[in-house]
Amino acid sequence: MTTDIPALLVVTGLQREAAIAAGTGVATICSGGRHDVLAQRLAAQRPPLGGVLSFGIAGGLSPDLKSGDVVVASHILHGDERYQADQRWHDAILRAAGHQIRVKPGGISGSAEVMTRAADKSTLHAQTGAIAIDMESHIAAAFAARHRLPFAAIRAIGDSSSRNLPEIATDALRDDGSVDIVKVLRGLAGNPSQMPALVAAGIDSERAFASLRRCRSLLGPLFGLGLAHI
Repeated sequence: MTTDIPALLVVTGLQREAAIAAGTGVATICSGGRHDVLAQRLAAQRPPLGGVLSFGIAGGLSPDLKSGDVVVASHILHGDERYQADQRWHDAILRAAGHQIRVKPGGISGSAEVMTRAADKSTLHAQTGAIAIDMESHIAAAFAARHRLPFAAIRAIGDSSSRNLPEIATDALRDDGSVDIVKVLRGLAGNPSQMPALVAAGIDSERAFASLRRCRSLLGPLFGLGLAHI
């Protein structure tokens, strides 16, 4: 990629998400679910950048969403902060999805940690109206706003609002976004009762990854709109 062509900066939490998004004209950042790591890696970015896309798996907050469904963010919420998605990008993604990919527009809530309890998801949905939650979109949106770059988010639902995640899901990632298998095995050895929930979460996440692979084609229209220089 030549340095004078603005890249679409795709922000992810997992290596698998980044691998799906990768391609010509795309630069990826993977944070392993660490907000401090993501902030540092974003701060190290240099122009030319043409826009920012948050891309990956999210937790469902709305009971209308099931694993594998896709959310296209209308806005991002984090505490008192609210970031609007670029309207042209948002609309282009929805048009590209058409009837081929089931997508739902709505708000995404940002979080510094994995929300594991279904009861907490229900409460957050009622309080904010957000339909999904992830750990990267609010940081990516803030970065885009600071640099006056267009922003969008495409997130596939892994765990639904009714799914409780095992505690091991909160600390099984390395900073590079890969899964620490040894830590997972140690966690299971210490608490084998987590196995059924971990298997269920794995099945849900595979549905989400399959949806993300289908969503890769939705990045094309963003280039058609023209990526803005900083």
